[in-house]
Amino acid sequence: MEEEKVTKPAKEKKVGWWKRKTQSQKTGFFVSIIVFLISIGALFAWVYSRPIFGEEIGDTLLGEGNSNGWIVIGKRMVASSANFIFTFVAIGICIAVIFIANFLINLFTSKKSRKSQTIGSLLKSLVKYLTILVTIGFILTFWGMDVYGVIAGVGVLTLIIGLGCQTLIQDVISGLFIVFDDYFAVGDIVIIDGFRGVVSEVGLKTTKLTDFGGNIKSISNSTITTVVNLSRMDSKITVTIGCSYDEDVERVEAVIADAMDDFAKKIPNITKGPFYKGIDSIGASSINFLVLCYTKETDRFQVTRDINKELLLLFKENNVVIPYNQIVVNSEYDHKRPQASDVQLMISKKATNELRGIEQPIEKPIKKKTLLKKVKESIKETQKDMEKESL
Repeated sequence: MEEEKVTKPAKEKKVGWWKRKTQSQKTGFFVSIIVFLISIGALFAWVYSRPIFGEEIGDTLLGEGNSNGWIVIGKRMVASSANFIFTFVAIGICIAVIFIANFLINLFTSKKSRKSQTIGSLLKSLVKYLTILVTIGFILTFWGMDVYGVIAGVGVLTLIIGLGCQTLIQDVISGLFIVFDDYFAVGDIVIIDGFRGVVSEVGLKTTKLTDFGGNIKSISNSTITTVVNLSRMDSKITVTIGCSYDEDVERVEAVIADAMDDFAKKIPNITKGPFYKGIDSIGASSINFLVLCYTKETDRFQVTRDINKELLLLFKENNVVIPYNQIVVNSEYDHKRPQASDVQLMISKKATNELRGIEQPIEKPIKKKTLLKKVKESIKETQKDMEKESL
């Protein structure tokens, strides 16, 4: 029983909802409470203004004949009941239209290409804003406001507002160009302003990116000048691994080159390759070999880790020394490292020739000399010696 008590994991301490909040969230919570209390106090002062402030101020705020504000509210609710009903109906229709539009757009774009998803995201944003504006116009009409006069006034103010909303207009136009010129689409992995992430939303004003840590960055469409789209083509991966200077270079080359097909079978996310590309550099303590392959951008980092692991295991299986920083007091390992066999020499030579674009020469068989040829060559050499002696 005692062992069971020891092995039981300790219970995690529950953190209260208040401790989980940040300092800014706590400040906002207090501000909200203060605003709420001030609003309640103002409403209470208006409703009971007659007994609190006297008859004169009560007549001014509530009107003559009204003892308190609840009577005023009741009369206005009765008088404007139709307007309230129309307002609630308009808001309900607005929500329903936005919901149905989003449903239909998702139905026709969610399982299509990335470009169609991007257009769908833009259409949802457009429908939402237009529906809200139209609903506001109807609500103002219900309450007796001259919407046409407001529109005319807006037309007069358009030039003034336009000067202050140049950035907004640029964002909207840039967003349209991004969609129809197909710079990128929802789901693409891109780099914008040094921020690397997945395009989660393309709106009229902003584009939202989500990195692999879950962080979201909103970028104004007009500020997007250069985009690196990493999803349109397979990404190239290069991995280097070093061996000791005591190793036979041709043997190590043959070991790596011969394992490339096996790597392709073990790592299914590789779309092309891998390829052995030769000696990448000669370092201070190692000879570095380069392996290259292609994969999808989403699998880039995992494939890099997989190749590093397979290369490490390959070197251990073939007794290839990987150098690392160390202090040697008494070196015990044998400096006479294994040498390349004839087969490994052929593989290394073949890989080197393929990298350099050298065609293998066709070796002609050497013909053996006959006895008659040997006699003729001996007579010629004797004649030459006699001529030299006569001179």
